[in-house]
Amino acid sequence: MAYRFTVGPLAPHIEPLLDDDYKQYYSTLIGLPALDYSAPFDPSIRDQYLVGSGASAPLDVGSTRDVPGIGQNKNVRLFIPHGEKPEQGWPMLVYYHGGGWVLGNIDSAAAMCTQLCLRSKCVVASVDYRLAPEHVYPAAVDDAWEVVKWVYEQGAEEIGIDPKRIAVGGGSAGGHLSAVVSHHAATSEPPIPLVYQLLIVPCCDLDPAAPYASRMDFAHAPALPAVRMEWFYALFKAPHEEWRASPIRAPAHHFPLLAPQFVAVAGLDFLKDEGIAYHERTLQEGGKTELKVYEGVPHNFASLDGVTAKGKEFIDDAVQRLNVAFGH
Repeated sequence: MAYRFTVGPLAPHIEPLLDDDYKQYYSTLIGLPALDYSAPFDPSIRDQYLVGSGASAPLDVGSTRDVPGIGQNKNVRLFIPHGEKPEQGWPMLVYYHGGGWVLGNIDSAAAMCTQLCLRSKCVVASVDYRLAPEHVYPAAVDDAWEVVKWVYEQGAEEIGIDPKRIAVGGGSAGGHLSAVVSHHAATSEPPIPLVYQLLIVPCCDLDPAAPYASRMDFAHAPALPAVRMEWFYALFKAPHEEWRASPIRAPAHHFPLLAPQFVAVAGLDFLKDEGIAYHERTLQEGGKTELKVYEGVPHNFASLDGVTAKGKEFIDDAVQRLNVAFGH
């Protein structure tokens, strides 16, 4: 398709706040195609989603396997470590890619998934959930939950995993799905005992009018400017007052039941303050949560481990926490 816009220079009030690694990376993007958020949705824009991604190359894992048709989702890709399966089965991380519930696919987070697979010695399931606007809310949420149920109920036999060591994680929209699935798992009958959550720059409050300061302060930040997030809200069509759309609005009694969580937020992100608020709500209600703010970087930093020190730092942090959660 033809693009009316290209990536332009950084906003003058944002550039001094960014670390040098990110500024160097961003300079390679200037002039590349950029989305026209006022145009009718064209599915072909998804083909451009990974341009200039900045991720490291995916690593060679022991094996990969695609599992089709769990629930109504299109596919799940399994990344399996090298070596013999432990006697009790492999630990499992169910991972949801980002992209505002609109963009991304099963390959989007291959670098992240293979790093976590090898360094945390776990099977990673990358979930190819249905996307908006073809499939609006709650399709992505339903798919995300169906995969966790399938893994818990059939994963030992079908994959060789330990159903007592299942974690969930994801970035941005994937962080949102991870949080929502964790509430489902904790409150289902019977509950599914997840061991950990990796909530990476998560969307936690889908009210477009919510007055978080970071939404104003970083409305013109790279990676996720306000116009892009508003486009995602409009296409996903989630009723923000429901907790499955806005996990920060979940009932108080959910939070003490949740698996421990690591909330990783970017210092220059539109979503920064709602991630912090979700961490604080979890603490207030008696849940187990850890927060880390990665300063000097915008929304997509965790997927930039190939070009930025903060991206590498996040991977190291995630690996360390998963290893503890899995009992390595």
